Amino acid sequence: MLKVDKGFIAAQMSKTLNRQVSIENIDVSIFSIVSGIEIKEVAISNFKTPQQLSSLQGKPVAANDVFASMEALRFKIRFLPLLKRQFDLKELVLYQPVINLSRNKWGVLSIDDLLKPKDKKPPQEQKEQVKEPAKPLSADNLPIAIKVGEVGVKNGTINYYDGKLGQTFQVYKLDTLAYDINVDPKDLANKDEIKLKFGMGLKTVGPMKTGSVQNFDIKMDAVGKLIPFDLKTRLLEPEAILHLAIPDGEITGLQIFNSIATIPILGDYLGQYISFLKGKQQWSNARENGVDLLYKAGNAKLTNGKFILKEAKFLFDGAMNTNSKALDMNLNMIMQKEINDKVKEGLAKKIDAAIKNPEVKKYTDTNQLAEAAMQPMLNKDNMIDLKFKVGGTTSKTNISLVHPQLNSLGNIVAKSAGGILTGAGVKAGKELLGEGRGKVLDDVHDLFKKKQ
Repeated sequence: MLKVDKGFIAAQMSKTLNRQVSIENIDVSIFSIVSGIEIKEVAISNFKTPQQLSSLQGKPVAANDVFASMEALRFKIRFLPLLKRQFDLKELVLYQPVINLSRNKWGVLSIDDLLKPKDKKPPQEQKEQVKEPAKPLSADNLPIAIKVGEVGVKNGTINYYDGKLGQTFQVYKLDTLAYDINVDPKDLANKDEIKLKFGMGLKTVGPMKTGSVQNFDIKMDAVGKLIPFDLKTRLLEPEAILHLAIPDGEITGLQIFNSIATIPILGDYLGQYISFLKGKQQWSNARENGVDLLYKAGNAKLTNGKFILKEAKFLFDGAMNTNSKALDMNLNMIMQKEINDKVKEGLAKKIDAAIKNPEVKKYTDTNQLAEAAMQPMLNKDNMIDLKFKVGGTTSKTNISLVHPQLNSLGNIVAKSAGGILTGAGVKAGKELLGEGRGKVLDDVHDLFKKKQ
């Protein structure tokens, strides 16, 4: 007879994980068939050799050596469906887990020993053996139908240190659940779905040394579903359909924003009103901020993307390949109407400074020129509306302005000066010839403008 208690469970986990395990309490009895099993206050150490495990047996895990801990794990399964070749799990949830992960500068993860299968064959046999590629999992490999109430994590924390980047990240307030899981290989057309919902905060701890952003702290949540098996091939090719919301957060040094802010022509037209993109972006309670995501086989399709800041609204869609990190995105930036007058005022000053000829200045209305220069940027709602194409990769983004096609301020001044001087000449001629004969010059001037 085996006594299944916390000591037995801890010993088995320790042997399997090669880590010291301590359990404060475990609730297992004959009634667990109905009520389920609950394990409380679990702590797991970092990797230990068999000799170390032997010396630490029965002792609590040291506070500075915790790989993972959790307040509770609840496991509830319905046993009667097993007799009908059905796996019906009511709950498998980890409560308040804390996991400390790291990757050293050579790229080795602190959980590599758990991810790599143990090969007990002698080294010589391992070299001679030619490993065949693993066959993709098919729905036909499932011996039973699977039905699960919920499985996941509630209020979790993950601390991750990347030795290659010298950077620490933290996932906090992690709630991620897969629920209403229903997969039946005999009825895949109707039963091939996993509902998903998750929420979490994600932040950098300290400034980023590389990448497309300096630092960030964002909160996000998502709802949707996962289709595990492809209906045509019946192979395991998960397809995720999600709506991702980003209601709160802050980001500094986003590469795409920096690239927009450094486009020279936009600096000429918008001046300081484009420079906000280089600073810290903050938003809160913005439930509209988010995107619809369709993901399958390394390809992510983004639609209905919206990101609203105090200064501007961003609309986006496109695609990203998670393997190559390649981007193919459309980005639309619509700025607040309140800046229009200030932008026009700034343009008028720049145009005035660019006009060197006193005679041209004498007949020039720089406000009218500035207003005309702004027209290509304005949409039907009289808001500055700019459209961009985003390419390259997530680490090296390329961005270009595709609408509107803006002329340089120097070009605007040069073209306008010709018309202004011609107009001035007409006025002077009319004064000399008198109103009647001057009508001819009006006609000539109109013809000149049409030819231009």
